[in-house]
Amino acid sequence: MQLIDKLSVLADAAKYDVSCASSGAPKRSSKGKSGLGATDGMGICHSFTPDGRCVALLKILLTNFCLYDCQYCVNRRSSDVPRARFTPEEVVELTLDFYRRNCISGLFLSSGIIRSADYTMEQLVRVARLLREEHEFRGYIHLKTIPDADPLLIAEAGRHADRLSVNIELPTESSLIRLAPEKQVLTIKQAMRTIHQGEAEASAEKRAPRFAPAGQSTQMIVGADDTDDRTILHTAQSLYGDYRLRRVYYSAFSPIPHSPKSVPFAAPPL
Repeated sequence: MQLIDKLSVLADAAKYDVSCASSGAPKRSSKGKSGLGATDGMGICHSFTPDGRCVALLKILLTNFCLYDCQYCVNRRSSDVPRARFTPEEVVELTLDFYRRNCISGLFLSSGIIRSADYTMEQLVRVARLLREEHEFRGYIHLKTIPDADPLLIAEAGRHADRLSVNIELPTESSLIRLAPEKQVLTIKQAMRTIHQGEAEASAEKRAPRFAPAGQSTQMIVGADDTDDRTILHTAQSLYGDYRLRRVYYSAFSPIPHSPKSVPFAAPPL
């Protein structure tokens, strides 16, 4: 598969992760017209810094192959979607090419789980390490963290990435058991704790370089079941308090092709 074809698949597959805020720009394109550029280029999203600056990020998945069969996810194991996979070197190449063309200011990289949690996390960390150490890339890097990965890999990710995030997935443990039984709240929160401890230690020791200086965030899917607003907000409040998250993002459940019947709201509401 050509690199541009991989980009088309894996940029589209990353659109369900809302951890990067959109600038809300209307869709415009110069294709077939006069002028230059577009607001809907593959994989380019916009995020805002605390001081109000808008930065463009290359937002992609390393792969949309996945061992898990989470019933709300379009990239689940049983989903009939086109699949692709980048090598770490290809992600580095794309990031640097887009950066040199002044298209982006950084990278947002997530992934489906392949082989094992540790193997997948090693691949994500390799991308960040290559960018930082071999190419001296000083742009923004946001890495998704694989919950079951070895804490040493998460610690290494924090040394290279500006921000780490672990998806809490759903508001309650019972929802996770029903819709994503291969995942566990315990391992998700252990990964969050590892990141929080790394931040705390770096702050206490005034260590340079700092550990994940932009902190950590998470994403919670709402609307995949009948969890009420009070419970959702209680979960978010607990995450902010326990792990000092910078932000909890809420992702509205979107009906996906061939959604399993066990997802209560798999069909659009009347």
